[in-house]
Amino acid sequence: MTTASRIKSCRSLRSALVAGLLGLALLPAFAAGTLDKARDGGKLTFGYDNDSRPYTYTDGAGKPAGYGIALCNRIGDALKTELKLPALAIDYVALTREEAFSAVQQGKVDLLCAAIPTLERRAVVDFSIPIMLSGSGVALRSDAPTRLLQAVSGATPTGPAWRASPDQAPQRAVIAVVDGVPIENALNSALKQRRVNAEVVPVKDTAAGLELLAMRKADAFIQDRAVLLDSVTRRGGTDLVVAGRTFRRDVVAMAVRRDDADFRLFLDRTLSRLYRTPALSELYTRYFGTPTAEALDFFKLVSFPD
Repeated sequence: MTTASRIKSCRSLRSALVAGLLGLALLPAFAAGTLDKARDGGKLTFGYDNDSRPYTYTDGAGKPAGYGIALCNRIGDALKTELKLPALAIDYVALTREEAFSAVQQGKVDLLCAAIPTLERRAVVDFSIPIMLSGSGVALRSDAPTRLLQAVSGATPTGPAWRASPDQAPQRAVIAVVDGVPIENALNSALKQRRVNAEVVPVKDTAAGLELLAMRKADAFIQDRAVLLDSVTRRGGTDLVVAGRTFRRDVVAMAVRRDDADFRLFLDRTLSRLYRTPALSELYTRYFGTPTAEALDFFKLVSFPD
């Protein structure tokens, strides 16, 4: 190799090293990990969905509240102890359903307090162990057509069964769902068995779905069953009811950035330890009522031993 070639090669290597160092310097702060970010900056930001009461919502005083928020508060307290940072600041920001996961992915928030994991969502974020066993439910008017009530409750059809009976003629029902949420296959099947043709109407949030139902512009409204029970109870009156049947089981978890194994392990450890204490039952009762034995068994199942 000539002297000129060696000089050129050294310059190229030096340029590559400089570019690499500059690239590292320009990496977002969260690339080092959430725990390091907390140590270095003394502050973390937790996000939450404002339309998921009793999981997460904003209360009358404008503060974040709900079961997921209570768990996030415990995560924050555990971080202060683990990192020996009693002054660690935890800020909360309300997010729409559309922006929640991109906010985690882009580092705008460090933790999403409650979300339903799916394979599509796992392509952009990671999840903690479950914080709740949930599922889709259906709200109806108390005077809903018998066939629709039978479809969503799983009750045995009543009345005449001959083909010429008016009860066997197809019926139309308007089903409201939060925009972007599909009708569950189990519900579709139940409606078809009762010869109910469903027209799906998207709504922006829970309040809008219940309003359509109350105004008789919809015959049923599909949403997380715990959200429906909470909303209908707070609304008062007897005109709306929530069917006893759950059409799909989902788990609710906390969302974190991908490739942040240390923080995810910290979450799983903190939650697992909480699940083995009476505090879990107290939190559950505050937001969902007294837990059944099956509910408590679920938390034992998903928790990890030390």
